[in-house]
Amino acid sequence: MTAKISTPIRALEFYSGIGAFSQAAKPYGIEVVAAFDQSQWANQVYELNNSQKPSSRNLDSISIKDIPEADLWWLSPPCTPYSRRGEQKDMSDPRAKSFLHLIEFMALKKPATILLENVEGFLHSKMYGHLCQTLESNGYIVNSIKLCPTMFAVPMLRPHIFIVARLAAATALPLITAPPQASSAKTLSNFIDYGLNEDTAAHLLLSEVDAEKYEPVLNVVDLKDASDAAQYVICFTSGYYRCRKASGSLLRLESGRLRFFSPGEILALLGFSADFSLSNLALPICYRLVGNSVDVRAIDYLLANALQ
Repeated sequence: MTAKISTPIRALEFYSGIGAFSQAAKPYGIEVVAAFDQSQWANQVYELNNSQKPSSRNLDSISIKDIPEADLWWLSPPCTPYSRRGEQKDMSDPRAKSFLHLIEFMALKKPATILLENVEGFLHSKMYGHLCQTLESNGYIVNSIKLCPTMFAVPMLRPHIFIVARLAAATALPLITAPPQASSAKTLSNFIDYGLNEDTAAHLLLSEVDAEKYEPVLNVVDLKDASDAAQYVICFTSGYYRCRKASGSLLRLESGRLRFFSPGEILALLGFSADFSLSNLALPICYRLVGNSVDVRAIDYLLANALQ
């Protein structure tokens, strides 16, 4: 499906994180002319893998003159204002201020294509209504798609909402629809590093005290069943490794001990390339970064359809 586009496209990557959009954009020959993120750790990883350092400018107050001209905008704004784990303050949440600011600039800059990702709760938010109203009143066709790694034959349940907005031409652009369900799925065994066991990955083991205390509320998959197509992991969040409840699956080793999935295994589940590096950052920081990232395959699917 992936092929370089005939006319080079300039893109901006807002809330760039570790660079999921750049990972997906590379095969298309898209030029990311600027990226923006305030996390020093995410920017360090982004620069290591893309030879480009994102701007750490505060998007709450950035000037429009500091935003380069581009054909495509990618945005992955903070999800806490709309997530079940957050306080759901929506547009009144201070963390939504930067996104509101950028929506104003969308109407002024009018990039040809805008792609956006967030949690499922975003679709029912006031912010979503404000975004659609602003874009549609400025000549965009807007549609939303729910995509999950399972649609791309990956054994991970992580449904997210993706918004696609394109400036309408004389003829209405076709809406982008979700892909058909994959007929065959990869199993977890394709993503597990079997070299990580009780002896070689002690740093990934859940303490036996915590295992006894929290196992009833943990989502655990068994290593010996990893080749079973019915085995799925649940969404890994930025709180994985710190929070014991509903932050991601753990793996039961043959010894019976529980271990966390490694950052590398989570990156593979998210579709990052095998040579992607998280540098030598501390393990809790790595988990926070990958937990905040986006499914690369979903972005690739959007690009393949939106840029036709």
